[in-house]
Amino acid sequence: MNKIKATLLLGSVMFGASSLSTHAALEEIIVTATKRPANIQDVPVSVSAISGEQIQDMGIVDMADLSVYVPNFEINSAAVVPNLYIRGLGGGLTHSIEQSVGRYVDGVYIGRAVINTHGFMDVAGVEVLRGPQGTLFGKNTVAGALILRTAEPTDSFEAGVNLSISDYETTGGAEEIQAYISGPVAENLTGRIAVRYRDKDGFYLNQVDGPNGEQRTDEGIRAKLKWTPNDKFTANLKLEYAQYDYVGSDVAELPSLSRGVVENYLPFAANFTPELDYKIFVNCTDTFATVGGVRTNTGTFCPGRDQDYTNATLKLDYDVDAGTFTSITAFQEYNYKYDFNAVDGGLAQAFKAQRDEEYSGFSQELRFTSTENEKYDYILGLYYEDSDLKRNQDSDFNFTELFGIPFFTGRSEPWEQDTQSLAAFGQLRWNVSDTMRMIFGGRYADEKKDFAFQRFFRNYQSPVANGAPRGPGGAAISVNGSRSEGKFTGSVTGQWDVSDDSMVYLSFAQGHKTGGFSDRIESPNANFEFDEETNDTVEIGAKMTLLDGSMQFNVNLFHMSIEGLQAAARQRDAIGLATFSVINAADTTSQGLEMDLAWNVNDWLTIGGNYAYTDATYDSYPGSESCPVGAVQAADGTCDLAGFTLPFAPENKGSVYADVFLPDAVGDWGVKLHGDVNYSSEAFSNDTFLSTEVIDSRTLVNASVSFVSPSEKYLASIVVRNLTDETYCVWCLDGGPASLNTPREILFRFSAKFD
Repeated sequence: MNKIKATLLLGSVMFGASSLSTHAALEEIIVTATKRPANIQDVPVSVSAISGEQIQDMGIVDMADLSVYVPNFEINSAAVVPNLYIRGLGGGLTHSIEQSVGRYVDGVYIGRAVINTHGFMDVAGVEVLRGPQGTLFGKNTVAGALILRTAEPTDSFEAGVNLSISDYETTGGAEEIQAYISGPVAENLTGRIAVRYRDKDGFYLNQVDGPNGEQRTDEGIRAKLKWTPNDKFTANLKLEYAQYDYVGSDVAELPSLSRGVVENYLPFAANFTPELDYKIFVNCTDTFATVGGVRTNTGTFCPGRDQDYTNATLKLDYDVDAGTFTSITAFQEYNYKYDFNAVDGGLAQAFKAQRDEEYSGFSQELRFTSTENEKYDYILGLYYEDSDLKRNQDSDFNFTELFGIPFFTGRSEPWEQDTQSLAAFGQLRWNVSDTMRMIFGGRYADEKKDFAFQRFFRNYQSPVANGAPRGPGGAAISVNGSRSEGKFTGSVTGQWDVSDDSMVYLSFAQGHKTGGFSDRIESPNANFEFDEETNDTVEIGAKMTLLDGSMQFNVNLFHMSIEGLQAAARQRDAIGLATFSVINAADTTSQGLEMDLAWNVNDWLTIGGNYAYTDATYDSYPGSESCPVGAVQAADGTCDLAGFTLPFAPENKGSVYADVFLPDAVGDWGVKLHGDVNYSSEAFSNDTFLSTEVIDSRTLVNASVSFVSPSEKYLASIVVRNLTDETYCVWCLDGGPASLNTPREILFRFSAKFD
């Protein structure tokens, strides 16, 4: 019955189809899902699209906001690693597991998941491709891909500014400014500069001394140059820098855990259900710092994250009669620091740690895209990537504060990994007839990884007092390794145009996520290497344009078979000691239904919705240290999690929306009205499957009213997000913290364009 009820939720069309229009026919949506521009209704892929204008209108700031509106797309933004999930398949809670949803910005693969935490700036559009994209996009698209396109330089002068200010239901608010200037720079040369600044007060109220939780400042600048010396050659250069500073914890603790009474720290291992409340207990004193190059036990310290990101991309296109040669050269790097203490682990102020991460990557893609003709067209390409990842976690544990024992301990864990990848790929589209075509694709990739890991222990016993130097200790663990793997992934798609406005397709596609090495090794006897993860997906779908172009309805069924699912888990080493490592834990099946609808009822009303049903479960997961109720327990005490649902895989998710445009409603100003209702059923936030770690089902309501000037150069809006002030955890840990969703937010926005 629940499934039947959920099916009735038919929901938002890939929001790209929800654009307001004064015409009865829906606006054509162009996507790049096949690496050549095409109407979204002609692409045999399950894809959602949202325009840059809609991102502004809806007050969408980042990936977390976007996930509310896209079916079968989730993000775990509160954990250590901000992972994207599609159809229940995503990365793990460790830096060593590669992404399952590849992110591409202006054609460049973004190599690390932490970059997903940066906000949107001057975005032209976003596409979410569901299902493996191993042929055209390559590794680490085992679940799908997210394509972000930034705005291009314009041939004529234009500029714009967008100002917004918001207030949260709990405490604090946010202010943001985005601005751009674009136009001719010289003969055959155009440019565009965009800037972004956002300052957000924390919406978690701190109950002790220290900042409110989730305070954040974002800054970014992007410059683009486009040179077209003739009608055959185009060069695009992009330089980008972005950074954010994040202060205060983003987790809410049980109010009953008083930070002033040591006794309340002791039962931290007991199971309890957090009282969902926007309160934290972060005392930013009595922590470690570096004084004169020596670690000490004093200083000021608050949970927080800091990151800066740099990208340089050069894209060259050269047209010939047979097609287009494309070269994309890119360099990217980031520096990431994550400070966390006991509030993140439910252990009072006893545990403090600092994680530093540096990444640099170079990539080169060479591609030839043939001209479309009546019989066939094709894409051929080569891809190379070279990256270096360095990470160190430095942590201190204060037994004195927790148990009253005069003992301190600490450790440093440097980890480094070098990766080189080389791939060749191609796709052939064969027009069997005027109404039928076959699409064949393949990609062979070879990758090598080298890594090294060390762990240094430091002990500070009584009578060492606070402020005493903390010197280095010996290397307790030192391991290194190297692995190489080659993998072919293929795809086959059949497409049939039932009519000029409708088509059906059947596809088989493979995805591949590379193996690697654990970034946390508890024992020198542990197995620190894990193998690849693969996905074979069968999908059948239909895309229909109805009622003289005023309605679009799309539906598809999918079946994903995943082997060697990579997961972070506690396992036993060679001598029986428990160790935390990454393993190929499970075989998994994810299957379900996705549909979307958009309808321009008339010149002033557009309605629509989307819906996704997903059944994502472990087929086999033996050897788990977690033994939830219902799991089959083995003689060694471990359990098989077969039959349990994957984390971040809600069974039902859907949206409905309505857009109204009333021209000349206020004098000669037009009025836009928007409302949407978004439902998601419950899901687990971890694979321990405890009732205290459930993300509850929720219904989120958003609404906005906008006033548009006659020239459409000026717009003033009031946006209310989470209108009913729903509260739920977005990531929960048993016996401790709970990261909560953004409370009700009232946003005021003004934008202006100049030409």
